[in-house]
Amino acid sequence: MTESRLADRRMERRGAASSAARTAQDARATTGTSGRGSQRSRLVIGVFSLAAAALLLTGCGGGPASSTATTVRAKAAKSTPSPTTDPASTAVLAAYRAGWRAFEQALATANPADPALAATMVDPQLQGVKVNLLADQRQGMVGRGTFTLHPKIVAMSATTATVVDCAYSTAALVYVSTGKPVPPVTPPENDGVRATLVLAGGTWKISKQTVTDGKCAPGS
Repeated sequence: MTESRLADRRMERRGAASSAARTAQDARATTGTSGRGSQRSRLVIGVFSLAAAALLLTGCGGGPASSTATTVRAKAAKSTPSPTTDPASTAVLAAYRAGWRAFEQALATANPADPALAATMVDPQLQGVKVNLLADQRQGMVGRGTFTLHPKIVAMSATTATVVDCAYSTAALVYVSTGKPVPPVTPPENDGVRATLVLAGGTWKISKQTVTDGKCAPGS
């Protein structure tokens, strides 16, 4: 599940928790699912609107739920080599893959403060990812699964680049306390990704990313 799906899932669970909270305090367990419309796609570094981010921040009152000591090790995102020898293009693709690895690593423990995030992303992507990870942390959820990447550069200037991908994702959110998946569970799928990277301080970083769940040809 890509990041964008995770964002949708969080919002769905947020709505459910809102009504359930009137009758049961544990309704929060069904809120803030890391926004995964179709669970799987949420786990990929998808784009989150600042409006959704604000809703999540205001909806998750109080401090983070006691952080369970359980640590879920993230599996490094796999990627197919890109046929390019141009140094600039190589740097862009490496930065794109690094962003995915950073997100996957942070998602495995729902850690919005993971330094790898700021090292590979800038706002608005960075802010959106942190907001969703904070929601996961407060709801006792982490991500498990892998992503296989097939990135290609479709546009590039001296300071900006656009990368498209068809990422195969087996990722899903699970509850730390039980190890059970957060419903609804989505089977593995190929998600279309379009990312914008910018050259910030001499380093390429992801600034924006959108995902179309289950809408691309495998390996494209």
